[in-house]
This record gives sequence, structure tokens and C-alpha cells, in this order.
Amino acid sequence: MSLILDYTHSLAGSIGATHGLTDAEVDTLVAKFPKYHEAIEELRSTGESAFFDMPYQDTKPVKELLKAHKGKWDAVVVVGMGGAAITPLTLVHSLLHEQWNQLPSKARKGGPLVFAIDNLDPKSINDLCEVIDPKKTLFLVVSRSGNTAETNAIYIWLEAWLRKKSGKDAVTKQVLGFTDPSSPLAAALGSAKASIIPLPGNLQDRMAWLGPHSLLLAGLCNLDVDALISGAADMDKRCRHDRAVENPAYMHSLIQYLLTRKRRKTIHAMMTFSRRLATVSDWYSHNLSVSLGKMLNRKGKAVHVGPGPAYCWGATGCYGQMQLFQEGPFDKVTTFITTKDHGVAMEVPNAHAKVDGLSYLAGKDIAAIIDAGFTTAAQVITAAGRPNMTITLDAIDEATISGLYYLLSLSAVMSAELYGIDPFNQPGVDSNKQAVFAQLGRVGFEDKAHTLEAFKVTERKTC
Repeated sequence: MSLILDYTHSLAGSIGATHGLTDAEVDTLVAKFPKYHEAIEELRSTGESAFFDMPYQDTKPVKELLKAHKGKWDAVVVVGMGGAAITPLTLVHSLLHEQWNQLPSKARKGGPLVFAIDNLDPKSINDLCEVIDPKKTLFLVVSRSGNTAETNAIYIWLEAWLRKKSGKDAVTKQVLGFTDPSSPLAAALGSAKASIIPLPGNLQDRMAWLGPHSLLLAGLCNLDVDALISGAADMDKRCRHDRAVENPAYMHSLIQYLLTRKRRKTIHAMMTFSRRLATVSDWYSHNLSVSLGKMLNRKGKAVHVGPGPAYCWGATGCYGQMQLFQEGPFDKVTTFITTKDHGVAMEVPNAHAKVDGLSYLAGKDIAAIIDAGFTTAAQVITAAGRPNMTITLDAIDEATISGLYYLLSLSAVMSAELYGIDPFNQPGVDSNKQAVFAQLGRVGFEDKAHTLEAFKVTERKTC
């Protein structure tokens, strides 16, 4: 078993019924889970999201791409907005050496430096282009819709920059586009004879850690693609049943949902006790926001649901946000994530064992100190009546991390089912995209342009 979920301290038996859930409340909802599980199975069968299918995909196309590109580039740049970049980048950064880009090529075993253009910030883009070799860099341009203004603008700029710096055939050789083949981005890529790898229209960016762009990036960095696939498949099999109390994804969603609805715990915090896991929190925050932040339910009724995400990690969080989590408003449920194996054995020397106030540290394992920080954090917020859960990983490796992504994704999907909302759409995000089109003069969005112009001329109160 690669991980376990412990929800003891979210229950009334641990923290009292004012802020914890009673057995009756949990049991009542557990009894209803067969019908909710049936609804999830219906989502799977109708193909609303390819997320369910990715653990069982044929990896031959990705491995063909790896054969063509592995070991041939000094750097790889992921170009994409939102989940298109967050998902693949957080996945690989949770598994790579923390100082990957500072390692010599030999230590990286020929793996490329990893960079991202994930915001339309001209200074940031310029700074990146000053440090990469334009002739030795592969660009992964990711946009499921192929309609995102920021991604398309960056691609058009990069196309001209690459031709100037690396030659007229540079785009053909150095750009891989992951998008809808019928999109405007695909048209631009096609005219430059760049490779286009189709992204399934029903594979949401935030759930695409096993998408072709994510697996390619992982494989280029010498991560085990097969283990990523098998880890998610194992978690899917572990969670594909209706017995909620034996299902970590379902229990995670059940506890969070009940605490939100019955105890007003509207902020869902995550606190990790490994620096590598901090990137998972970044992705979790994004996934939670887009999947569960909805105005309308599936029946079209305004419900305005969605927990507010918060996250921190390790000692930074213990000596920062924990003050708020422990003594602030009673509006949070916290998920701790820790690991049994921190990857490296490191001991505090005995050099200052005779110094008062330091002797207790002599000979202590560094991992034991961070574990003590976790135990303390969990104990103090439990004692303060704050509900919390813990996910403990056996290790931080490809299979376990992919399984964790699957668990947290399925938890969000089940939470959406409990709220009665669609976890796979993103109407707010889509509306924002259209507003950008309108401001920039794209034909067909004139009505939004008029609204935005009225907003811009509103009288302001300033100081």
C-alpha cells in the first residue's frame, strides 16, 4: 500500500462535536455512497473526462516521442497557462532533484534543464530567453483548446524569435504543440510545420498529469513513465468501489464535504512535510479552485459553492500559517501530507553537545526533526479543536506521487458529485478568456467589449 489516509482527528471522538463530525453524520452519508459511486461510474462510461482512462492508455506514442527527443536538448520549456503548465511542472518537480537546474548535465544523466513560460510577462520571457540556448532548447506548447490568447501570443512571438536565433527550420525541429488539431494554435503550428500532438478535448488540464505533454516532460527528465502510469492505475483499482470507509479518495471528499456543510469549514488547507511535496500543494490548490468553485449546479440553480484553498509546508508553515490554523477562525479543515522516507539520511553532529540548549539535538536524524514538526503541528491543531486528516506516503517516487494525484483528483470529482456540480467544466475561466478576446479586439466578442469599456470608464475613488 503506497499511502494511507487517517481521518481520526476530523471526528467528534477526537476534537468534540462542535467542530468534529459525529459517527452518525458520517455513517448517514457513507450509506448513500453506493448511489454516488454509481454516478461516478456513469461519468466514466459517458466519457465526460479522459482523466479516468489515462492510467490505462497506450504509452507507445509518448515513447516514440521520447525516442526522438530524449538526450538531444539542453533545456525544455513548457509554454502554457493555468493547469496546462502547473500540472506537468508540479509533477516533475515533486520527483526531481530539488536543484535540478543547477546540476551538471552528467548528474542529470543528460536530462534537460526545465523552465516554463506560464504567464504573459514580457520581462520574465525576455529573462528566460537570455539564459537558454535557442538552438538547444525544446518547447512544449500546451493548450487544450488552442484558443488561449496568452499561450497563442507567446507561441507567435517564439516562432519569430526561434527563426531569428536558430534558423528557418527551428520551429519544425524544436516545437511540439499539444492542442486540439482543429484550433487556431494548431493552424499556426501547422503552417510552421511544427509537430502537433492531439490533446483529448475531454482531458482537463488540471487532471492531465498523465497527458502526453506531462509524460513526455517526465520521460525527458529520466523519470519512469511506466511507474507513473501504474501508480495511478493501482490507485484507481483501490478506489473503484462504493465502500466509502475503505476508499481513501471517497473518505477524503466525504469528510471535507461534511465539514464544509455541517461545520462551516470553508477553507481547505494542505500542509506538506517534504519540500518536494510542496509542489503538489500548488497543483491541489489549482485543481480544487477550478473543479469545485462553481456558481451553478447541474440543474442550473445558483449555488455559489467552492472551498477556499490554502497551503504551506514544513517548518515554514509551522512558524507561519500554523499560528492562523491553530488560533484563528474555526473555518478550516487541514490535510497534512508526509512521508515515511525522506530520501536521505542526515544526522546532526555532536559538535556542540555540551552547549546548553543544543545538546538535545546531538545525534538526531534530520528527518526525525521534520517528523517531530509534523507530529507537533497535527497535535496542536487537534488540541485546539481544528479538524485535520493525514495522508502518509511510503516514499516519494513515481508510482506513489501519481497515485496521490489520482486520489486527490478523484476526491475532487466525488466532492463535486456531493455538491451537485460539474467538476470538469470551467465557465468562469472560459468567461475570462472571452473577456480577454474582447479587450484585444477579436471579432465576435463585441458585446463583452462594450461591457469592459463601461467598466474602464467607471469613476474611481483613489488615495
